[in-house]
Amino acid sequence: MTTSRTSTRGEKADGTGERAFAPTLMATAVWFIVPLVLFVVWSFLFAGDTCAGKPCGPAQRIGDGVSAALPWAFPSFALSLLIAVLLRLPAVGWRAGATGTAAAILGSGLTTAILMSVGYDIG
Repeated sequence: MTTSRTSTRGEKADGTGERAFAPTLMATAVWFIVPLVLFVVWSFLFAGDTCAGKPCGPAQRIGDGVSAALPWAFPSFALSLLIAVLLRLPAVGWRAGATGTAAAILGSGLTTAILMSVGYDIG
């Protein structure tokens, strides 16, 4: 039976004594999931009824928006998760919320810098 232990700093550890990364990774994912949900809600409630001058519905607008964002979103999300794990590794690390926030910001910024430096443009 695996039990959760708490270190002197109040951080939870799994049964092997290792630091639990799940809260950090979940905090990082929230920084990507919340804007996606807000975009879907906005598309249904406030977006117009045209896509590039042609009539379309909310599903088409959501599909166009998400497909345009994928080349940026996936590398940014993956890099953010990697940064979150790296920030949690030191013994005197950050708490899950701070690490997730920092990782999302750093991952997104690095992805933008990398893609722009190789000439990829969203437009």
